[in-house]
Amino acid sequence: MSLPSTSINDTKSEKAKMISMVYNFDWSSTSLGPMDLWEPAVKTAMCMCLNSTFPASLFLGPSEWIFLYNDAFSEHIHHNHPYALGKPMRDVWPSTLCDIVIPHFEEVRTTGKGRFKKDEFYESPRDGYSEESYYTTSHTPIFKTDGTICAILDIVQETTQNVLNTRRLKLLNELGRRVSEIESLESVCHIMTDVLSNSIDISYALIYFVEHKLNTSLESLIARLISTTFDKNGKDGRHIPDYLPEIPETIYLAEDANKNYDTYIELKRDDETFSFLKCESWPIHLVIKEERHVKVLLKDESQAVLLPTKISLCRGQSLSAVLICGVNRLNVLNKKYLDFLQV
Repeated sequence: MSLPSTSINDTKSEKAKMISMVYNFDWSSTSLGPMDLWEPAVKTAMCMCLNSTFPASLFLGPSEWIFLYNDAFSEHIHHNHPYALGKPMRDVWPSTLCDIVIPHFEEVRTTGKGRFKKDEFYESPRDGYSEESYYTTSHTPIFKTDGTICAILDIVQETTQNVLNTRRLKLLNELGRRVSEIESLESVCHIMTDVLSNSIDISYALIYFVEHKLNTSLESLIARLISTTFDKNGKDGRHIPDYLPEIPETIYLAEDANKNYDTYIELKRDDETFSFLKCESWPIHLVIKEERHVKVLLKDESQAVLLPTKISLCRGQSLSAVLICGVNRLNVLNKKYLDFLQV
């Protein structure tokens, strides 16, 4: 089958390279056989797929669902490109994704009806980690001349950031809605942890108050635990998971004054490098001293961030608070995530 001349306007473009790669692939080495022998409907679907500006792929042959995709889709498979081209789906995709997607394909194949789903959740592997991701997907059946389905055209659009933005805005709106319930500083904390206990983006939250006079040295400070998302029936019903550092009711910051916080671990996610403090106890002293947020890596490799807040009171006094937020294991603690936590 000859390469259509209208498909390539710029031989140096990534799109043109992908089209050339597909047409020059040795399809006879697969169960599909040479491209010249493919069904006309499959060839048409392939041209649609390769020339689409949307990420699109074609899964061929219900016995294996052999993978063919366009340039825009290659961004979704990261390091598997170009290895994935012409491979059975289960040879390329993680079993966790195959176990979700293949039943969808079988539904399309057996019913003969297309499938559309908006903002569908997937746990996607990226850079050796699993990440929360959302896609709007369209699965369209491709029919042979005898009426049976021989392929599925899959068009996708990642909507992860839209879903996260909507979800986080909803949480902030809920916090704003409950402002009328505030009766004291402590009630603010209980309202916050109550709202955050239902948040997907914040695995858990702890709030410490640090009372002191202005210009008083840090060594005289005491941090008191006010509220947590683990409080079910008051403090007596508080159940702290074993993977967290100790969460004392009272922390004497003078005992932490000479601690060295110099063990930082760098993690690479999505082409960015993030630095986390490796520690066995909450570095509240460091947060108060330097008046900045601190990202920590816990013993089970989960992450948290400590955020400082200072509230001015009467008679020259102030109240410092530290909010500790557990990071969703399926999210990257990038700038957008951190901006949300700091609102």
